[in-house]
Amino acid sequence: MKATMGMIMKNNRRGFTLVEMLVVIGILGILSAALLSSFAHVRNAALKAEAQKQVGEVATALTVFLQLERAWPQEWLDKGKHEMDIEMCWYMQDRKLLDVTTFLYNDGSSVTNMAGGGINQQSLDRFGLLDPWGRRVLKRDKDSQAKSLDAKPPAGAVNNLIQFALDRNYDGWIDQSEGLPGKGAKVRASAVAWSRGPNGEDDLERHGKPMDDILSWPFAKYEK
Repeated sequence: MKATMGMIMKNNRRGFTLVEMLVVIGILGILSAALLSSFAHVRNAALKAEAQKQVGEVATALTVFLQLERAWPQEWLDKGKHEMDIEMCWYMQDRKLLDVTTFLYNDGSSVTNMAGGGINQQSLDRFGLLDPWGRRVLKRDKDSQAKSLDAKPPAGAVNNLIQFALDRNYDGWIDQSEGLPGKGAKVRASAVAWSRGPNGEDDLERHGKPMDDILSWPFAKYEK
C-alpha cells in the first residue's frame, strides 16, 4: 500500500507534456509578434513625425527668407536648387533661418556643437539635410564621408535629402514647372518642402498622391 501511494505521488510530480509545452510556446510566439508589431508601428510613427517636423521647418525658413529678402538668390534660380544639400544647409544656417543638425559625434556617445562652417565628416548632416530614413542609412555606413559641398550621400540615401520647390515667378503659386512633383498640380505657397519617405521615391510624381511621402502642406490643397 505504501509503495502504491509513493508511485502516485511520484506520478503527480511529473513535468509538462509535449502538448502543454507547445501551447505555451505558441502563446509566447503570439505575444512576441504582437509586441514587435506594436514597436514597429511606434517607430514608424516617430520617423514620420520627425520628417514632418523637418519639412515644415524647411518650408517656413524659405518662406521667411523670401519675406526678408523680397527675392530668391539668382544663384538658386540658375542652378535649379531643389534639395537641402550641404550648401543650402549652411546658407540657411548662417542666416539663422534654419537650425540644421550641426553636431559632432566623436565616439558615438559624446556630442558637442560644431563650430565654424566647414564640412564635418563625422556629422550626420555631412551630406545635407537628410530625412530620418536617410540618416538610418548613414548610421549603418559610418565610413561615408563628404569632401566637398557638392558631395552626394551614398546610394542607399541619395534620394532621402529633403526636397523643396519655390515660387520662382512670384505669382503666389508653385506648380510642376517650378519643381513641384505631379503633372498639372499646384500649391498656393511661396515655398514647399517634402520627404520622399522610406522608399526614396516621389510618389506624387509616380502615383499622383503622397503614399508614404511627407509633405509640408496639406494634401487637400494640392490642386489639379
